Amino acid sequence: MHNVFPKCEICGLIPYFGLYDGLRLGKKFICSQCEKQILQTKAQDPQYQVNVQNIKRIIYC
Repeated sequence: MHNVFPKCEICGLIPYFGLYDGLRLGKKFICSQCEKQILQTKAQDPQYQVNVQNIKRIIYC
């Protein structure tokens, strides 16, 4: 049987509220915690480039 719960493409975890706890980007899923972290990261923060690379990987792969 297939797992019907989404798994976040960034952190690899299954969100507590399933599909209602995040967003879809193309055919991929991002949990609300990773979404929040992406939105709150400032451009000067080193994590910003990691976020950009993660989003590129999700969109182009």
